Amino acid sequence: MGTIDYDALKRRGFLRQKQEGYFVLRTRMAHGVYQKEHLEKIVEIANKYARGFVHVTTRQGIEMPYVKYEDIDLVEQEFKAAGLETGTSGPRLRTTTTCPGNNWCKSGLIDTFALYDRIENELGIRCAMDLPHKFKIAISGCPNACTRPQTSEIGVHGQLDSAAKEVGYIVYIGGCGGRTPRSGIKLEKVYTEDEVLRIIERVVKFYKDHAKPRQRLGASIEELGKDNFLKTALT
Repeated sequence: MGTIDYDALKRRGFLRQKQEGYFVLRTRMAHGVYQKEHLEKIVEIANKYARGFVHVTTRQGIEMPYVKYEDIDLVEQEFKAAGLETGTSGPRLRTTTTCPGNNWCKSGLIDTFALYDRIENELGIRCAMDLPHKFKIAISGCPNACTRPQTSEIGVHGQLDSAAKEVGYIVYIGGCGGRTPRSGIKLEKVYTEDEVLRIIERVVKFYKDHAKPRQRLGASIEELGKDNFLKTALT
């Protein structure tokens, strides 16, 4: 096989398997929504280049194991031609997860899909963005918090603001799962959507500029101190 740049392949969504010479392809689509033609193409590619089955991930994507190294470029070309997007791994922003929000869930208070689109299109904060370590954003439509926003680097859920008598957004900062899980800091306000976007932009910039390599956001906040972080990153 020669020398393989495994990190470059991770960026493109191809992760090395435990089986020598094989890779798992991670896919993603905005809002976790796959159209009929996307699913048909994934099945076609799985049958053609892998072993005919796929696995649904916890981040609302579909992964395809048993892609041979020599087929990676061909698989990627077919994916792009079909309008499919690949996920990523390594020290980068992962796919933002969203529940359906008020698009069809009866509990949903906010349009989670619209917020997702604004994060990607207005802020340019997209999956595979290079960062000091893995970084996750989760959006839930209501306080049921189905996407676990409390344990993501940035978590958002819809909330009824009883004082203003309107729907707003609760924000958590610095949570994570993994081997050393932690709950994020719950910011003490119900925000507007525009305010949430400003918070996300500032927190991602802070993390990119100040965190050490392989340091999660929560660990960076702990090192700096909660009050100093809030003052530095959000004001």
